[in-house]
Amino acid sequence: MKIPIQNVYYLLCFAWKYAPQELAIDVGSIPANSDILDLCSYVLISGMDYLFRRGLDRGYLLHVEETSVLKGRIDFTATIRCKRHATTRAVCQFDDLNPNVLHNQIIRSCVWTLMRTNRVNLELRERLSATFAKLSGVDTIRVSAGDFRRVQLHRNNRYYAFLLFICRLVYSLKLPDDKAEGSNQFNDLLSDETVMADVFEEFLRNFYAQKQGEFKEVGVSYLKWDASAKNEKDLNLLPRMETDITMRSGDRTIIIDAKYYKNALQEHQGAKKAHSENLYQLLAYLRAESSRNSAIKPEGMLIYPVAENAFSASFTIDGYPIRLFTLDLNQHWEQIEKDLLSLLAPEPWVKMTASENIGRNLPEPLPSLSVH
Repeated sequence: MKIPIQNVYYLLCFAWKYAPQELAIDVGSIPANSDILDLCSYVLISGMDYLFRRGLDRGYLLHVEETSVLKGRIDFTATIRCKRHATTRAVCQFDDLNPNVLHNQIIRSCVWTLMRTNRVNLELRERLSATFAKLSGVDTIRVSAGDFRRVQLHRNNRYYAFLLFICRLVYSLKLPDDKAEGSNQFNDLLSDETVMADVFEEFLRNFYAQKQGEFKEVGVSYLKWDASAKNEKDLNLLPRMETDITMRSGDRTIIIDAKYYKNALQEHQGAKKAHSENLYQLLAYLRAESSRNSAIKPEGMLIYPVAENAFSASFTIDGYPIRLFTLDLNQHWEQIEKDLLSLLAPEPWVKMTASENIGRNLPEPLPSLSVH
C-alpha cells in the first residue's frame, strides 16, 4: 500500500493523540518515498535538537562517592570496609540531579539502533551519530516493552511523549532474530496489517473527535446483545460487542468499522464483492444500537484505505443506511481531511422515519459490489 511518508506521520500523530507543535518538526522536507525508519530517525533528530536547546530532563539519582568533603549520608559500613575511618575520607551517598534517566536512556538506545541499520539513509545515520554523541552522559540499555511502561512523564517533560512513541514504534518493528552486528532487520510498517489496523482505527477515531463539531460523543462503545437464556450464566459466554467508533449527536448515530486490508474487496465467482463478515459484524452493531435507543435509526460505515480497488457505495440493509468507502491515503493531506468530513453529510434517506426507510432499496454506485 503506497502512502507518502508525510501522511504516515500525520496518521501517527492522530493515532497517538499528539499534535507536536512544541517540537516543530517539519516533515515536508522528507522525500515522500522515504522509509518509515527514515521518518523515525528524522523525528528523533529534530526532537532531540529541540530538547538539547531546552535542556534534557533530569532526575535525582542515588550517587555513591568516596570523598573528603562530607555530603548526603555517610555509608559507615562501606567506609569501615575500605578502612577510611582512620583517614579524612568517607564513602557518602547523595542524590545527584542527572540526565541519565530512563526516558533519555530509551531514546539514546533507539538512536544507537537506528544508526546501525542500512535502511536509514547515510545522511540521517551521520546525524544520528552526532545526536548519540551529545547524549554521552546517558547509558544505552537493552530496551524492553516494560521500560516504556515504567517511564513517568508529567507536565514539565510532556514533550518526551511523542519521541517515546517513535521509539516504541521502532522496537515494535524490529525483528527478534537479529543477531548480526550492524545489520538490524525490521518489518515494513505499511505491510504489517495487524499494526496498521490499530493505527488506522485510532487515527479515524481521534480525527473525528478533533475535526468535526456535529457529534459531541465520539469513541468506543460497548453494546449489549439482545439475548436471553434460561440459565443467566450462559449469557456470559457471549463475546463483548465493542465498536471501533461510535459517534452520537442529538438526532444521529453513526457506527464506523475501520478495516485495514490489502484488498478491500474479495473475489466471489469472478465478481468483486464486499467482505461479508464485515457487513455481518456492522449489522450486529446497528441492531444492538437500535435496541439501546429505538428513537434514532443508526447509520453504519465501513472505511478501508485504498490499495488496489477504490470505491464508494451506499445502500440500506434491513432498513439501516450503510456506506462502504475507501480512503485514498496517497493524496494531499487536506484532501484526506475533506474526504473524511464529507462522509458525515447525511444521505437523503437518513432523515426518514424508520417505517419509511425499512425495505427501501437504493442503487449502488458500483453494480458489481454486492454481498454474498
